Amino acid sequence: MLGSSSTTVRVAELADVPERAWDALVGPDDFYLCHRWLRVLAATSGAHLRAVLCDGDRGELAGGLVTAFADTSAPWLHGRPDTLLEHCEHQGLPGTAECRQAFGADLTGTLMPSLVCGGRHLGRNRVLATDPADTAALLAEAERLAEELGARSVSFCYVDERDTALRELLAARGYHGHVSGRYSWLPLPPDGFAGYLGLFSAHRRRRVQAERRRLAAAGVDSRIEPLTDAIVPRLAELETALLTKYGLRWVPEQSARILYRAVAELGPSAQVSVARVDGRIDGFALLLSHGYQWYAHRAGFDYPRQGRLPLYYEVVYYRPVADAAAAGVTGIHYGVGSPEAKRSRGCVSVAQYAYVRRLADGPAGR
Repeated sequence: MLGSSSTTVRVAELADVPERAWDALVGPDDFYLCHRWLRVLAATSGAHLRAVLCDGDRGELAGGLVTAFADTSAPWLHGRPDTLLEHCEHQGLPGTAECRQAFGADLTGTLMPSLVCGGRHLGRNRVLATDPADTAALLAEAERLAEELGARSVSFCYVDERDTALRELLAARGYHGHVSGRYSWLPLPPDGFAGYLGLFSAHRRRRVQAERRRLAAAGVDSRIEPLTDAIVPRLAELETALLTKYGLRWVPEQSARILYRAVAELGPSAQVSVARVDGRIDGFALLLSHGYQWYAHRAGFDYPRQGRLPLYYEVVYYRPVADAAAAGVTGIHYGVGSPEAKRSRGCVSVAQYAYVRRLADGPAGR
């Protein structure tokens, strides 16, 4: 479909998207939109990923938008508009009452299936374009694609508060918005763990130091090492223990499938912060590298073996912070959820907004 006089927009399967040209659009905070991670998602998430592309007048790739078709079988409850709105409404987040009034009692019947745009990740979903005209053309084409696929809505689940251009465009096109969470990350001081401790009060510093002494006294060996096929089965067991603890239906095979694919697609960009007790991994956090940033993506623990040891804080915060400076890493991303707990460990955060438009509301702005 034609866009502006100087651009053309089209829909492509992920396999047909040129990797180098696509990644040239990806910014320093966009790991989850890079081509290699999208390949992991396409192979493991059960979501059909398509890209809406904008070609410039010389045939160069000028912009892109990731889309995922979500029907009622989609298990990603915080990544689809109906169950996300229910979750946010339960938390009393701003804008949810107005969205409920607009969409009615049967959110699933009203909004699903939905074409979820801007990425399948939870936080900082966006359009990869710098020209406002290209962004508008990509969005219009995504709405056309949604109609073609039989979707009842088009949605962005986590638009960053600071992405004002996209937020204003979505509002102008008739999308309803509500707060969907906060995205947290940890800017790292240049002087390593000592600088990290300096972020806290004297009481908090003493507590962190006491926790690390307890770990050392218990013989815990923590380190960051490559993600390899050899350790995937153990990591899959640990992640399953974490997810089932919080009520999710999960089996180790699901984790293993994702982790094996991450090894294959990401190579040395995939590392794990691990804690071993008596030579056995009892806790881990997956760290994905993008430029000078790490992204903490998955975690898991052997709860009976760890007892009251603070393995979570060690593998998720303390060990990555201690090793980051030597690796040239300037920040660690922790994503959405538990913003207060993350703030207590030095993180800063910014609001995220979900935007949804029922296709029955009409093609606003087109």
